[in-house]
Amino acid sequence: MHNTRSSDDHILVVQDLVVGFPNKATGSMKEVLHGVSLSLKQGEVLGLVGESGSGKSVFSRSPLRLESPAEIISGSILLDGQELTTKSRREMRAFRGEKIAMVMQDPRSAMDPVFTLGNQLREVVSMHKAPGEEKKRGKADPLRGTYELLKSVGLASPEERCRQYPNEWSRGMLQRALVVMAFCSSPKVLILDEVTSALDPTVSLQILDMIVQLKEEHDAGIILITHDLSVTLEVCDRVTVLQKGSIVETGAVREIFDHPVDPYTSLLVSGMNGDDSRKDQ
Repeated sequence: MHNTRSSDDHILVVQDLVVGFPNKATGSMKEVLHGVSLSLKQGEVLGLVGESGSGKSVFSRSPLRLESPAEIISGSILLDGQELTTKSRREMRAFRGEKIAMVMQDPRSAMDPVFTLGNQLREVVSMHKAPGEEKKRGKADPLRGTYELLKSVGLASPEERCRQYPNEWSRGMLQRALVVMAFCSSPKVLILDEVTSALDPTVSLQILDMIVQLKEEHDAGIILITHDLSVTLEVCDRVTVLQKGSIVETGAVREIFDHPVDPYTSLLVSGMNGDDSRKDQ
């Protein structure tokens, strides 16, 4: 079993997490995560890498307690010292956004097509503003700070663009907006699930640069989930490799690339480098 020691500077510690899908006919559970343990430091970017079916997406939802229809069978998820696996749905609603947030792969499915981007951003900002803050601001636009944030990540004329609807934005710009929305509440942990997989290479690099910029400004811990090992080389401090629901290797990103220990990690690295040996396996 793979274990990661907790430490005072770890903002998120997952220990021996077992997650499965219930079989209503038999009453049994089919495990998809088998004793997963990992940790994340504040200000760190951790890459979670694995092929389709490795359990990445199931894991990504577990710290936010959005794992349904899957269920957490056993294990611990500590966020800022608080155990999440025992929290109620009501308690978790307060945690999401404030303490932990997530951006998923398809930005269009995450946006409501009948509301402008500005309306949707205002809703997020208003959900996380401090008590009495609205009265202090008076008639000032609550999105003023968000406009500056959007401008800093490459969105020209944000006030005008926020009057548009999601279908008027490109996929890349929507993904930028979702990442900005996630950072609006200054979460301690941000989980990014395949946020560049549907984008062209140029836009993907821009999104990754933006993630690094916002991470440094907000000092958040980030888990970047991807099937593409090369993405982790751009932005990650460490990499964890997931295969069939189990962690097979964790290490500094350069160490993983230069000296992979597990055979599966070696296959991922050789595949990224264009080595055809993997095709013969």
